[in-house]
Amino acid sequence: MTLDTLIESLGFAVRPYPLPARLLGTAYALVPAEHRTPRLEPSGAAVPLLALTASQDPETALRRLAARAAQLRLGGETYGIGAAASADAAAHDARHDALERRTPPATARRLTAWSDTVRSPLHPAWDVRLDCHLYGDGRDGLAPWVGAVLRRNDREIRAFGCDTTVRGAIGRALDGVLTLAAEDRWSAPGKDPEFVGEVEGVPEGEWDEPVGAEMRTVHSGAGGTVVQCRLPGVAPRQEPVGRFAPVDLSLGCDPERVRISRTFHENSKIRSAFRTLPPVDVDRLTPDTRRALTRPYRDYGRTRTEQPWPVEGARPLLPLDTAVRHRRSAAPMSRAPMQLADLARVLELSVGVTGIARAPDGVELPLRATPSAGGLCSYDLFVLARNVEGLAPGVHYVHPGRRVLQLVDGERPFEDMAAHTGYSGRVAEAAAVVVFVAAFRRGRWKYGERGYRMALIECGHVAQSVVTAAAALGLVAHPLAGFVDDYFDRLVGVNGTDDAVVHLTLLGEARA
Repeated sequence: MTLDTLIESLGFAVRPYPLPARLLGTAYALVPAEHRTPRLEPSGAAVPLLALTASQDPETALRRLAARAAQLRLGGETYGIGAAASADAAAHDARHDALERRTPPATARRLTAWSDTVRSPLHPAWDVRLDCHLYGDGRDGLAPWVGAVLRRNDREIRAFGCDTTVRGAIGRALDGVLTLAAEDRWSAPGKDPEFVGEVEGVPEGEWDEPVGAEMRTVHSGAGGTVVQCRLPGVAPRQEPVGRFAPVDLSLGCDPERVRISRTFHENSKIRSAFRTLPPVDVDRLTPDTRRALTRPYRDYGRTRTEQPWPVEGARPLLPLDTAVRHRRSAAPMSRAPMQLADLARVLELSVGVTGIARAPDGVELPLRATPSAGGLCSYDLFVLARNVEGLAPGVHYVHPGRRVLQLVDGERPFEDMAAHTGYSGRVAEAAAVVVFVAAFRRGRWKYGERGYRMALIECGHVAQSVVTAAAALGLVAHPLAGFVDDYFDRLVGVNGTDDAVVHLTLLGEARA
């Protein structure tokens, strides 16, 4: 039996709660029983949030959530409460829950270097301050009690923890901070205790459990044991009511499944405290760097056949309003050949060079049809041609600077490529496939981790331009994200790490 069973027997349900990547741990939300199963619906309807607990240890977070469930079901807010698989663990938690309800003393000692022993629940790059201080030293007969304060600008979070060891008390206090930070429950700065000294590191030793505690087992059975503890002079805990979980809790996902992407996003943030703003003034770059910016593309011209882009012959463009309103990704395609002039028109309106910017030393920087961070153009386009009149079948590189299509590989069967997508039948209808490559290395030297974000965004800009231009020409453009990455990386000749295929768009003539 598990604590989930205990929570269910009390008439509630438990759901994973999404923690921001800057918080290290696991959080669980207590919700009404009818919200037990995630409702995978795009509306993301709000879910009532009855309680929330978080800890760096998932089992601890779940035990505390079970205790909160018992508190809601049984009432008696002046009691400490513990819920665990064993009676001893439940009694231990109940005692310390009761102790944490005490009014803080007026004096405390600062704890310094505590993080050398107890792990912080905060991402190391988060520009906040976390302090801990110790109330009492065990000579008053009570277990150690620790206060933790998280400060960010003019807001703060305060939490307390009590245990039979100072290390345990710090851990409980930090879990309290983690829980409040998970809900973004910041408040105005409170009053610090009077500090009467410092303690370096984490004192060793274990203190006795509180004496005179009234203990009562209120449940023993399915899922575990629930114990109440009452201490004289303990005030009721004020739990917030009427809360709702984030609306996307109904679309929740186990954070471990997406841990790397969450961590990346945190690591790629710009933080003023760490001077991570990149240089943005082209005039401050070296002449060699500025000259490199004039060639933001590959070049296969020395070894492969080239096909110039036709400058005339494309069909007239529909008005933008008409093109956008009539665009449909799943519109049927006719399998008729596409005209090279129409393909060239799509490329011109998405990645074509539309102007020149001149640096003070005379270096000319190309301006493109879609925006690019720092003018680095962290993307490349390839066209897989199957049925384009005037263009040989095969893999072609789109060279915007010279306005040519460079044949990279004419040996790869189109059917083999289609088989490495999730929509082989649909791909077989297309006259051509546009392959979007994120050229990560072009932006890393300037933007670091954030360059990855920018490359993906730029590919999105270009992909939308391709779709819009195709619609304006009366073509079908079907964006496609379901493909075998490594296969397409090999197909166009990139290593999949410094440069990688990130998106496809099918192009074809509309069926009459």
